[in-house]
Amino acid sequence: MSYPPFISPRSPSYERSIWERKHPSSTGDPQVIVLFARLSEAEQNASEACAKVAGLLMDRTVAARVRDGADVHRARREALAELIEALGGSAPRPEECREFLPHGAQAIARAEYDIDAAMAALSVMRTELSAAYVEALGSPCLDDARRASLVELAPFAREES
Repeated sequence: MSYPPFISPRSPSYERSIWERKHPSSTGDPQVIVLFARLSEAEQNASEACAKVAGLLMDRTVAARVRDGADVHRARREALAELIEALGGSAPRPEECREFLPHGAQAIARAEYDIDAAMAALSVMRTELSAAYVEALGSPCLDDARRASLVELAPFAREES
């Protein structure tokens, strides 16, 4: 069997397409699925960034707060995955996530030995994540129910550490 470039029999995308062929999902709105998947990837970026910064901090109290932030991002990602699956989609796995936030884990890795720069990058990353939610909420492809679900998840909906 011949595979397209970058696809192998062990590729997660290939495995999902085989499963999908045998068990077709309902056809949800693909634009909404893509919108939620992008936010899911951004939440993965944020979770990884928080975990990386928490590992750099010497102050246990601050590190615990940052780790709690990583847990919040992880929970939002799981909630987005549920929304995606309810639409018949499949949320990207952590290893499939692209870096959407310019000040995510990669930026923090570059600032690894400068705690102040890492904390500043984390602050900017949270602003970028909030902006991604604002952009998503303004999308014309969302109906009122999906927009309400997204508002509940948005980082600015509750106080975040």
